[in-house]
Amino acid sequence: MEGGAQPTTNEAKEGHELHVQTLENKIRELPLKDRLKAIAIQHHYLQKEKLDKECDEKIHALQKQYDIKSLPIYAEQQSLINGQRAVSAEEQELFKDFFSEAELQEALQIAQKTEPIDNYWGTVLTNCDNLSHVFGEKDKDILKFLTSIVLETSADTEVFTLRFTFKDNEYFKNKELSKKFIIEEGKDFPTSTVGTVIEWNEGKDVTVKIVEKKQKNKKTGASRVIKKKETQQSFFNFFKNSEDKDEGEEEGKAGNIDEDYEIGKTIAEEVIPYSLEYFLGINPDDEDYEDVDEDEDDEDDEDEEDDDDEGDDKKKKSQRKKSGDSKKSDKDKKGKAEKPDCKQQ
Repeated sequence: MEGGAQPTTNEAKEGHELHVQTLENKIRELPLKDRLKAIAIQHHYLQKEKLDKECDEKIHALQKQYDIKSLPIYAEQQSLINGQRAVSAEEQELFKDFFSEAELQEALQIAQKTEPIDNYWGTVLTNCDNLSHVFGEKDKDILKFLTSIVLETSADTEVFTLRFTFKDNEYFKNKELSKKFIIEEGKDFPTSTVGTVIEWNEGKDVTVKIVEKKQKNKKTGASRVIKKKETQQSFFNFFKNSEDKDEGEEEGKAGNIDEDYEIGKTIAEEVIPYSLEYFLGINPDDEDYEDVDEDEDDEDDEDEEDDDDEGDDKKKKSQRKKSGDSKKSDKDKKGKAEKPDCKQQ
């Protein structure tokens, strides 16, 4: 995902439908004898698509199975992060790889203490480049009070919930904020979302700003100043229900759901499973970039002047070793398994 610009689920579906329509239109343009053969070839093409879909469904079911198996692992990590328990004997086995004999005894004594890691989840979230586009100016201060992020899901449904627990803070009264994604059977994207209504303390709502606007009476010429609330960028907009977003039209609501779903999937599939990497500042996206020679970069700039529409794409491609969808590639180096896909895009 490049700066949060990865295609949404709806966009991907629409893209596939457009591809099929383009294929059929191209077939219709062929000379009759070639058109007949192309239509026959399309028969087998559709069979292959059917196999691709079947393969993807089986892979998804298997992935879901292992996602459920991973939940206890996340719970054990969370108990260490929050200082709910001491480091276990099994976990201490790795100490010898990090400490000398002289340091080991002191490390074992400290390991018996139950202390939380300060600002663990706030650091994790703000270090995730794929979420950088959602944060506002004040979010980082609030996220210092975040103590846990928990994923709730089950094997027999695509519905999932993210729960965020906070310490007492000056910004809002809630102890917990949650976001639930409702995915109907047979669909692969949410139709609605349910979030927590945040009980903001007076003057602390970071999702809106108060602006003053001057109005003039057309008849009398008298003027007045009114105050209006305007939505501003903040991670905490994520917790709004899909129906509560500003856009009233169906298209606007669908866009909000898609955007929230991408954020939710990033947290569920990247942030929670690989939180240690983000806490340490090891961002997987960094591996997608390579150094670019300045002269080569200048050439790209010249190309952009000739053709602005194509230039942006060329520059992005020249600076990235892989496509925007490949942020999980090379994860075998870090012990991660990329989710396979039966069909090349």
